[in-house]
Order: sequence, then structure tokens, then C-alpha cells
Amino acid sequence: MLKIYLPLFGIILFAIASFFTTPPLTFPSAAIITVQEGIGLYSLAEKLQEERVIRSPFWFRATAILLGGERAMRAGQYLMFEPQNVFAIAWRIFHGDYGVEMIKLTIPEGFTVAKISSLFDERFTSFNHESFTASAPEGYLFPDTYFIPITATASSTIKLMNDNFSRKIFSILPDIKSSSRTLEEIIIMASLLEAETQTKEDREMASDILWKRLDLGMPLQVDSEMGTYEFVGLPKKPINNPGLVSIEAAIHPTPTPYLYFLTGKDGKMHYAKTFDEHKRNIIKYLSS
Repeated sequence: MLKIYLPLFGIILFAIASFFTTPPLTFPSAAIITVQEGIGLYSLAEKLQEERVIRSPFWFRATAILLGGERAMRAGQYLMFEPQNVFAIAWRIFHGDYGVEMIKLTIPEGFTVAKISSLFDERFTSFNHESFTASAPEGYLFPDTYFIPITATASSTIKLMNDNFSRKIFSILPDIKSSSRTLEEIIIMASLLEAETQTKEDREMASDILWKRLDLGMPLQVDSEMGTYEFVGLPKKPINNPGLVSIEAAIHPTPTPYLYFLTGKDGKMHYAKTFDEHKRNIIKYLSS
């Protein structure tokens, strides 16, 4: 008798599982569903059920856990172009498959938050410029080439670029720790180097000069940040978003005998050991 019921029991279980993993009959085709930044797995599953994207929060959570759990979920807006089962929905959210057009944006080294914001034009209808400029952490949005969905929000863009920053500097964190400088100090210095210099060699030399001036209690006096003429010490925060070359130059300066530098009208860096020598360089390379 048991042998007769076991196959039947299996068929019933399969039917129940199939029902709860298939899309609801009222699936919101052509609708856009927002996955908010920082939303928990339980809350997201409940939200997707409420919006008729899935039948069963349990099956979504189970699939999500297999795919990597809460930390692997990607915030943003997802186009529900056609009914999909719970496995496909979970896969899309954990791979950032938004189902919408992606725009290629290149963020140059040294761009400020405001300049980055200006790259998001009318194609990005959900991007709030005011929110982005108010919330984005200057210095910690990594300059790179990104493929960004046209449904991107300010918060999803900040997370995308900040997560990239964390990945890019991961391998040099031990160097930062052994440098006796904090990560914040390194990024602030790197932003100054990004603004003041052009080549890797000049960044490494300028890094030594600026750290030396700080240690001697001298003002930094860099043209990109006028406050450094009035006060001793680093600016309170980065002045732009530096690239990896500038970050590494801030960590590994090239020792020099100099205390001053300037960029001449010839586009080259000119160094000086004394203030008198620096004044002569100003007359020679900057005077008309």
C-alpha cells in the first residue's frame, strides 16, 4: 500500500512546488519594480509577493540564499517585461539584470561628485541630482567605465561606484595600514595629487613634498584648494575622486630634497629646495 502512495505523494509535492514557483496570473507585465538600497531579504520577498511578481516568499528566499543571500542583491529598478518564475526573478536581482537599456559612462580620474552628476542626462529619468550631490561621498566614487541602467537612481549609482572603490583598493589596504596614514588621509592626499599633477612620477614626487610640508607644520599651498594657503593640515575631505595611480602615489611617495613645486606654462613640473628658488621658478615659468 505504501508503494502505491509514495509516487502519488511525490506528484502532489511536485504540483504544489510548481504552483508556488510559477508566476502569478496577475504578474505585472511591463511594470517597473524597485529594489531599494539596503532592503532585507525577508522584506524584499514580501514586497515582491505584494506586487504580484512572485507567489511564494519562501521559494524566493530559498533561491536567494543559494545565490548568495542579502549582500549579493543589487538595488535598482527592474523591468518586468514578461511573466517569469521565482527562480528567474531571483537570478535577475542577484545579477543586476534590470531588463532595461544600459548606458556606457566613463568617469575620468579627478572628477568631483558634481561633475559625475552632470554626466547623468535626461536619459536617466529616475536619477535625482540633488540627492546624489548631497549624499555621494567625495573621494570614494571610483573613476572607471560603467554600464549603468537608464533606471538608475542616485542611491544605486553611489553604491555601484563606492563598491567598485572598495574592490579596487582592497589589494593595497595592507600598504595603507603600514604607511602610518589613515585611509581618509590617503584619499584626501590622492585627490590633491590628482588635481595638481599629470604624470605618475610627478605625483610620487609631489606626494613626498606635501607629506613633508605637513610633517614640518607648513601650509600645503596647493592651487586646487585655496584653503591650504590659509591653514596648516589636510583639507577636511577629498576635493575630487582620485584614480588608483594617485592613491598609490599618496601611499608610496618618491623621496626628494624639495619643499616646493609648481606647474609652469610649459605644462611641466618645476621643483625647488628653498623658497627663494621657488620664487625664481615663479618668475621664470609663470610670468608672462
